[in-house]
Amino acid sequence: MIPPELLAVLSGPAVLRLPDPLPVQESPGRAGVRTFTPRTVRFSRDHQFFEDGDVYRHLYLEDVLTGIGEVEERAKVSEFQCQTAGCSQVFDTLESYEHHYNTLHRNVCSTCKRSFPSSRLLDIHILEWHDSLFEIMAEKTNMFQCLVEGCVEKFKTSGERKEHLVRAHLYPSDFRFDKPKTSKK
Repeated sequence: MIPPELLAVLSGPAVLRLPDPLPVQESPGRAGVRTFTPRTVRFSRDHQFFEDGDVYRHLYLEDVLTGIGEVEERAKVSEFQCQTAGCSQVFDTLESYEHHYNTLHRNVCSTCKRSFPSSRLLDIHILEWHDSLFEIMAEKTNMFQCLVEGCVEKFKTSGERKEHLVRAHLYPSDFRFDKPKTSKK
């Protein structure tokens, strides 16, 4: 139940009076251009400036207090096993199974069975490790893509890419990057 005085504030006009003068001034010699000069403005605790925050805090606390007795219980299910071939992980909730599946079974290389955290990293892996044209193209142009989503940089070697990841994206220098390919003998 919202207190009547709080309800009156919520339903009334939202007028906020700020202290005068505001820290905005006309620029000399430039009509219509204003500049902002920061300065400290202090309000008392009961100032109108804080009313919205007080209202939202009150509503939030009211919601929290009424929700304490309404804790949702997860549906209990008997344990079940991952259905992916070769995996014997056992779960007691659907959420834990979904997390397991998304991290270990969703982005898997069909050639070498390695698992990747994203489809982008899986695509880069397939291109660099299983595409026969990649080596030929890498000799002529930058083919090693940055591993960070959204970064479009490409590099001549995987070593250059590693330097970029450490320098530009702040990866740790001892981060486990893909091992370089060894030539077949």
